[in-house]
Amino acid sequence: MGRHDFFSKYAPRPGRLRFAVSRVAVLALVIIVLGWIAISILIAPPPSNEPLATVPLESVPTSSQSAKGSASPSGPRVTVHVVGAVKKPGVYELPEGSRITDAVKSAGGLAEDAHPELVNLAAKLIDGQQIILPGDSTQSQNPNLPAPSNNAKISINTADAQTLQELPGIGPALAERIIDFRTENGPFSSVEELDAVSGIGPAMLEKLADLVVP
Repeated sequence: MGRHDFFSKYAPRPGRLRFAVSRVAVLALVIIVLGWIAISILIAPPPSNEPLATVPLESVPTSSQSAKGSASPSGPRVTVHVVGAVKKPGVYELPEGSRITDAVKSAGGLAEDAHPELVNLAAKLIDGQQIILPGDSTQSQNPNLPAPSNNAKISINTADAQTLQELPGIGPALAERIIDFRTENGPFSSVEELDAVSGIGPAMLEKLADLVVP
């Protein structure tokens, strides 16, 4: 056997050589892919156990809430001083247009010895006004308070313009002057102080003496 025949016998055939190369290439590709996956897993950060942050949604006001939110603020108010025969004398703030009866309620109501018939409870409140509720105990402490009487009289300290015009000789202009006087100078301490109001003389004061109280 010659040398040529020896190599020809043991040399791999071309088909087998191509098949062996293909298997090696596939195996190498698989190894590369698996290695890449393993490396990716190793270098990837561990998953966080913290819960996902939730973004709170701002509540959208409903139509009813919007209506409440856009409601106009409270209107003008007046401050009055309630003293005398009430359960809780003091300074109170009430809506403009309130009546003396509302101020009395704010002061806890009438005391047991009160004489509300001496005060016009329906009169409107005036800012800065002092409301004096006559009573048996307060009369002895303050002689300027009107004495109890069976006849209802108009209080010149609390009556509004319309109520003052019920008195003889007092028209709209004079009623306004009485109100302006007590607003600027404070409440009347006696009926005789009406003489200081322009338009009220001794003759009219005599007519009013039995019809009004401070």
